Amino acid sequence: MKEWLEQPGFLSPYGTMGADLSFALAVGFTALFLVGWRKAKQGKGQAHHSVTLWAMLAMVAYFVAYYVNRGLGALAFEGEEGFGGPPELYDKLFSPLLTFHILVVTIGLVMAVYMIVLGFRASVRRGAVRTLTPGTPKGSGLAFSGWILLASIVAPLLLFGLRIMFTTPTVGKFIGWVSTGLLVGIGVLVAEGVARRLYPDGERRHRAIGTFTMILYVIALLTSTLTWVMLYVIWKPTIG
Repeated sequence: MKEWLEQPGFLSPYGTMGADLSFALAVGFTALFLVGWRKAKQGKGQAHHSVTLWAMLAMVAYFVAYYVNRGLGALAFEGEEGFGGPPELYDKLFSPLLTFHILVVTIGLVMAVYMIVLGFRASVRRGAVRTLTPGTPKGSGLAFSGWILLASIVAPLLLFGLRIMFTTPTVGKFIGWVSTGLLVGIGVLVAEGVARRLYPDGERRHRAIGTFTMILYVIALLTSTLTWVMLYVIWKPTIG
């Protein structure tokens, strides 16, 4: 799989299959999120729920699968030697932009997990129609925290178990997977704590935080496009 991801790409003159596929899927996922957002604005709750839920699950699944195989080996994480443009442009534009992009993507992944959980807690399904309900979201804060922390430990352990089927296990890899899961879990709990204070009502919370998340994904796509163009379209990478 890793060898296939490193083959020449299909969109950019200097890109790899992994880089071009990642960019194409980023465009596709963002488009689906915006479609789901539009459905919500039109009052089509079940359509919004279905489109957004499956798009978010697919995004998280692809992100995990990609980095399981690439091991965070994309050029974006390989430093200045992977950037083929002028060194001064790297320092003044590319590096700050990349740092900002990674931050936005990290927050976006945390928000994807949080919005999936919140969507179920703040809505009810009556027949074929799902609608948001006013009031406190279902489930106590203690139960929510417990389940999130449990999932943030169990999920990385399962993924680590799948990973060692294809590579030699190490203590570093184990710590990496578990710490990543815990960071995501803590991020979700922080998002819940802030959102609960700002919007105690579940319906209003879901709409407000959902809008914030959609804006975040658009920003992520814009920054991803700029970094992808600079890495694989304008200049040839200095490492292959």
